[in-house]
Amino acid sequence: MALAGYPSANIEEPIKIARSDDALSTDGGSSEETSVARKLVEIPREQGLENVNQLLMSDMLNRYQVKKPELNFLLESERFFAKYLGMKYACALNSGGIAITLGLEGMMRVFYPYDKKDQIRVYSNAFTFHAVPSACVEAGFRETLKLIEATDELVIDLDHLEQCIKEDLSSGRFAEGKMILVLSYMRGRVPDMHRVMEICSKYKMQLLEDSAHGYGCSFDGKMCGSFGVVSTISTQANKLVNTGEGGMIFTNNDDLQAFFIFSAGSYEELWRKHEELAPPEEVALRYKYTCSNKSVRMTNLQAALMWPQLKVMGDRIEQHNSMYYHLVTSTFSSLEKTCGAGSGHRIQYIPQAHKLVGPVYDSLQIRILTKDGTKAPNELEGLNRFLKAMQDRKYSIAKFSDVANARNYLSWQYLKQDDISPASLPRTTRALANVCDLRLLCHDTEPVMEKMAADIADCFKLAF
Repeated sequence: MALAGYPSANIEEPIKIARSDDALSTDGGSSEETSVARKLVEIPREQGLENVNQLLMSDMLNRYQVKKPELNFLLESERFFAKYLGMKYACALNSGGIAITLGLEGMMRVFYPYDKKDQIRVYSNAFTFHAVPSACVEAGFRETLKLIEATDELVIDLDHLEQCIKEDLSSGRFAEGKMILVLSYMRGRVPDMHRVMEICSKYKMQLLEDSAHGYGCSFDGKMCGSFGVVSTISTQANKLVNTGEGGMIFTNNDDLQAFFIFSAGSYEELWRKHEELAPPEEVALRYKYTCSNKSVRMTNLQAALMWPQLKVMGDRIEQHNSMYYHLVTSTFSSLEKTCGAGSGHRIQYIPQAHKLVGPVYDSLQIRILTKDGTKAPNELEGLNRFLKAMQDRKYSIAKFSDVANARNYLSWQYLKQDDISPASLPRTTRALANVCDLRLLCHDTEPVMEKMAADIADCFKLAF
């Protein structure tokens, strides 16, 4: 059984739980590579498999079937994330997308019980993964969803956001206090959260944070996922924590947590099994019989894989960031060596938008620049050759400007056509031009980064 992005496991042999002080195997790769992979991937995976075996033997795959506290991996994982983010409540679901949908539906019920959905304006990033606008549509906000431009740093353009709010208010179609911002930290890119909160306060706008790519990130010492009245994460494959599919939703609001628990699939008295993560009884009873059951709970089986990964999540973040910075410097050196003096400035590792961001670099976004080191107004002629050369070397690199890329607004054909035209989003179109995207692994090492840097330089020389 292999998790995406993880080394394969031979599960035909008896499973032995590896301890952190066990001797580390040195078969294949350098000792550094083996040690990092062992600590951050192999040991959590082996522990996860043992957890799964225990659940199968005990028939405790559903969260409400668990009779032994030590096997309630789902509740323990919810507790961990709630404490990690500094939120009162957490509820685990089967995807990050449904978490956003439930968040919006819950906000509609709790904050706007007497309003119709066409009276609520929803703003969100024009640059994000298509699960985000999809979730807004599924929650019933297709007609009132407004996409906000992206900056060169790939974050939401807060000037454009405020401009759109003012236009909406002056038009009379939407009122102050009838607005929601679904803020996506796409690829861990975080805007100026002080200004975000100022805008939300100024216009009485509710904030829902999509932290699918942003958990572990912070702004001015405060965790992303703790700013909004609702926040969500994803534990889908390739995320910092990988359960194949899955997500969580967080809030400090008793009513919202009640809505989430019952909408996710709790019934009768099962809500009490959420223990301290359940709202007070008088709140729970207001929702117990009035929420439709969407059956979107995460299983305890997925949490069995999650729980060991949470124990090394901080180490994964540290390794990601350390290797990313090493890759940045190695790429500059390799370009200078391979392509000549001055070439190092032609590949820009896109920086965070604000110095107060605490990043998690589990992916890279690079912008190919012109010979004089400036942004090209259009796609550079050699970009596709560069991508093809990298892909031939087995790197899963892509360009955001590809109309087939699910992060490109042009692929969101389920939205209104006028909303997803280049004429409507010119700044986003320019920001995505010549930007390449590549996921990184938590067990990358300096030799791996140096080889990647050399390959980037070689492919750049072939293409440009």
